[in-house]
Amino acid sequence: MANVLIRVEADTGAETRALYRALRHDPDLSRLAKLSACEGDPPAADELGPGLDAILAVVDGAGALGALLVSIAAWRDGRSTKWTVSVEREGVRVELQGSSREELERVVRALEGPRGGDT
Repeated sequence: MANVLIRVEADTGAETRALYRALRHDPDLSRLAKLSACEGDPPAADELGPGLDAILAVVDGAGALGALLVSIAAWRDGRSTKWTVSVEREGVRVELQGSSREELERVVRALEGPRGGDT
């Protein structure tokens, strides 16, 4: 099992919260990853709820990590602003900026490193 920290860059918390909701409602991902919210500062006067700093996902292996990244990329593609999403695992931080197969494979390889996928 590995902890993966997910952040929507340059966000006040609203987009991170939207991503968290989307990931929690993905039926395929719900079997592969355990998700929790990392709450941020209290909301500003014009915000509805507390800020969300990051999302913590617990995944088991490269397949679950890949499924997580596919869900993140699908969410990102559906947004009017193409937010940069950072994904961090064991001190390795990678930015997900697209949804192509090559991009997703690049991010999985970077996060899996020399371990070969089994953790």
